Amino acid sequence: MAAGDDEIDFKISADDQDEHSFVSIWNIASATCDGQLAETRALASKLLNFLCKRDCDFVVCSSANIEYLDEKFESDNKILYDWKPESEHVDIIAQHAEVPGKAFMSFLKTHKFNPETKYNPRRADRVEWFNDRWCIG
Repeated sequence: MAAGDDEIDFKISADDQDEHSFVSIWNIASATCDGQLAETRALASKLLNFLCKRDCDFVVCSSANIEYLDEKFESDNKILYDWKPESEHVDIIAQHAEVPGKAFMSFLKTHKFNPETKYNPRRADRVEWFNDRWCIG
């Protein structure tokens, strides 16, 4: 993802998808950024903020992973509040948030994801999105 690009060539590795074509946001960012950690984290941050801001309703997380994230939030609320491109909290959320690959790509296109735009949902919106919009599966 070069500076000034307004289009990202998103990649989803077949190895990262489960039998229902679900893949973590982290794995999409990692495949897209050729595994470069700083770039992966920055893209995952933008994607999480964008999906939250646009109230995406097809993020899925297992019940065990939701419980894990809930516990992390109880001990450190930055897990949902600090999604800056350099934050390790992004890694934790993005690694547990799964999306259906094709629907995800369609959502980005339909809602006009722009990697140059700063999406910054309010704290209350992040908590509501996580608590009410994520699916447990």
